[in-house]
Amino acid sequence: MKKMLIKENGVVTVLSVIILASLLLFFSVLIDYARIAAFQLKTENEARAGIRSVLSAYDHSLYERYGLFGRGGTDGKTIFSEVLGGSGAKYTGLDTRSHLDFIASQLDEANVQTAYTLGQHDVFVRQVLEEMKYKAPVDFTLEVLSKFTSLSKALKESSGAVQTLEDLRKLYEKREGLLEKALSSQEQAVSTLMDNEAVAAIPAGSGPTGNSAVTSLRLADRYASFVRQVEHDASFSKDEEPVYSYSIASYRHSVSQMQSKLRTGGGKREKHDSLLEESLRKIEQAREVNAQMERIVEESKHATVGAYDEVAGADVTGSGDYTLPDDTVRDLEEMRKSGEKLLRSPEWFNGYKQELLTQSSRGYAAASEIDQLISLWSSAMSWPLSSSRQSSLQNGSAKAVSVVSTYEQHYGPQGTLMKQRRDSVLDSSVKGKLAEQKAKTKSLWKQAKNMLGGLSGTSAMPEHQEEFAKVKERYQQNLLFNEQGGETAGSRKEMLAADAEDAAKESSGLMDSLFSGMSDMLLNGRDSFYYGEYAANRFSYFAPQQLRMLLESGDTDGLAQMASFGNQEMEYVLYGFHDPMGNLIAAYGELFSVRLAIRTMEGLVASRSLGHPLLILSAAIIYGLEKTMEDMISFATKGTAPLSKYIKTELSYLDYLRIFMLLHGGSKEKRLGRMIAVIEHNTGLTLARVPSGVTGEAKVSMKLWFLPGVMGMLGRLDLLQGKVVGNRYETTQTVGWSY
Repeated sequence: MKKMLIKENGVVTVLSVIILASLLLFFSVLIDYARIAAFQLKTENEARAGIRSVLSAYDHSLYERYGLFGRGGTDGKTIFSEVLGGSGAKYTGLDTRSHLDFIASQLDEANVQTAYTLGQHDVFVRQVLEEMKYKAPVDFTLEVLSKFTSLSKALKESSGAVQTLEDLRKLYEKREGLLEKALSSQEQAVSTLMDNEAVAAIPAGSGPTGNSAVTSLRLADRYASFVRQVEHDASFSKDEEPVYSYSIASYRHSVSQMQSKLRTGGGKREKHDSLLEESLRKIEQAREVNAQMERIVEESKHATVGAYDEVAGADVTGSGDYTLPDDTVRDLEEMRKSGEKLLRSPEWFNGYKQELLTQSSRGYAAASEIDQLISLWSSAMSWPLSSSRQSSLQNGSAKAVSVVSTYEQHYGPQGTLMKQRRDSVLDSSVKGKLAEQKAKTKSLWKQAKNMLGGLSGTSAMPEHQEEFAKVKERYQQNLLFNEQGGETAGSRKEMLAADAEDAAKESSGLMDSLFSGMSDMLLNGRDSFYYGEYAANRFSYFAPQQLRMLLESGDTDGLAQMASFGNQEMEYVLYGFHDPMGNLIAAYGELFSVRLAIRTMEGLVASRSLGHPLLILSAAIIYGLEKTMEDMISFATKGTAPLSKYIKTELSYLDYLRIFMLLHGGSKEKRLGRMIAVIEHNTGLTLARVPSGVTGEAKVSMKLWFLPGVMGMLGRLDLLQGKVVGNRYETTQTVGWSY
């Protein structure tokens, strides 16, 4: 090799020149390629640093008030360009005049574009959840949920008892109304048959008999004498004056009157039977209603709301501090099952129907005896007269008296069977007490509606209505931005139910939904729970102390002034009504309902000694109304009220709003839209234009040292991440980042 490459005189051969040139070419390309690779890494890191610097300029006031990160301050492009363009001496601290920069870069172009905005629901949710996911569960569990855990089983049984007994109460009243109509028709049938002149003319029964001398029984006793008088006068010649003409005429007149009275009862049988058939129809309808009650009782034995058990079984810190008295849950469970006491047995209905059929048969017999008596008298007064007919008239009259009197003894006003049936149907001792309790309940319910009715009757101030209109516009714009429909919550509803019984049932259903929300939160960590806790921490609410004048004196002027949007942001997020009073009506109406459910549970336990299920329910509702109104006054006075007489702790109005957030999951998109509308209204921002994520694009270049042509060939072979233009290597770095 030495001989081939170098002569003895030291002259470099052509071959050595070729080899050295090839090596020089190779190392030149390798150096520039290494510089390009380093340049790529450097500019990528600088782009990342630049985009992070862009996001470091956030809206400080937005974060302080709502815990949200959104771009603000210096223009993003300016920051991005400065970071990329100043990556040399300005940022490294090196003096480029005394140091050689092997990969000196030049920023040719820089742009920053918005990738995400806070107005996008998925972005907004992500930030809210990051804010609340660690803090919210601890707060809610310790402050609220642990206090409800001990009540869960009692409220479960109470809810089942109230809803079952209330459903049964309505059917009970319908069934008893039908039975009372059946009894009324039965009594009318008796009256139809007994309260007429035919019965008085026999005479039979205990009613007035009028002139007893013209009754069938008395006239039958005089019939033989009448025949003898007729025969005596008939034996006289035409020239002789009759002796008994006046007596005979008087007797005939009396018999005619008596027969006329008897005939008045001729059409009563059809009316009697028609009324009894009506009674039978009402009894059959009552039997059908009773069957519906049986189904409700049967369903109540199997129906259960598992959410109560899930909350009761949850391991919640602090729940052991609150316990119910012994046997409370057992007593409530027995009341839930007590609906069976309201049922009437099939034997009862069959017995009543058989009684009516027997009455119809006896009524038919009584009417038939009257008809036969009419026939006997018609025959007896027809020619030829015969005193032998007296015995048949006497027997017929006596039998009519016996049959009709027997009917009355059973079914008349003092009849034994009718008295028993009246006692069985009317059950006056229980129904009288129920009527008294219903009157008291109605009075208390009127007081409750008057107490809170001022909310519904308060007229909104124009400036407050205008404020809500602006919020509505922002809400709808956000929904459209997120490609959702812009419907609102609709018109507000009545604050309270039509009557106290319906309110008690609705409040029990509301409690079922509340515990379902609590259970869902415990098991699944439902996002709507975090939204609620976020709203509770960041938004305003209408303090109940502002209702004090309304509840105590009915004054609505101060209420109208306080009903601005800024005083009820959380209520708006909950219910979404775009008028100053709608959300307050909904919030305080539900507060009243929840308190009524808890207090009615206490009332069921306190009233269990009354025995009859409906008396217990009615007394419990009265207790619930009285205590709930006291609670509302307590909220208006000090902002809190006792959770229950069994749980010695106070809950605030805000605590209940947090619970209602679990109840009103509703449309997630609409709730998020309302939350964003609140923030936009208070900050003046439009979150759809507030960046929370950006994309930076930087076009940078570097001067090549050796063979740009060769590097260009490599670029065309797709071996580089950029391109060669002249003697410079150019590349574009695109980086995205978000909060």
